[in-house]
Amino acid sequence: METKCSNFWLGLGLGSILGAIVYRYSQTSKANQLKEKISHAMHVAADQAEDMADSAKEQALNVGKKVADKVADKTYEVAERADEIKNKVHDFVDAKK
Repeated sequence: METKCSNFWLGLGLGSILGAIVYRYSQTSKANQLKEKISHAMHVAADQAEDMADSAKEQALNVGKKVADKVADKTYEVAERADEIKNKVHDFVDAKK
């Protein structure tokens, strides 16, 4: 039981020392510069992603507008043809009377 307990305290002490060393090195100016560069890169990437999303939204709206125009044009053509057929049927019925 004494060996396990001493191993625990030895591991705890070494872990604390290593943690303090890692913490000390993480607070250096180079580490801070690296953190700032990473933060800046993340902000730039987020801005670019927003710009891409806005561009995709505009393109989707433009495509939707073009499709709606084409559908309206085709619908108008079909309506004209239906009107022509209606007139022909009326003329045919009037001629038979």
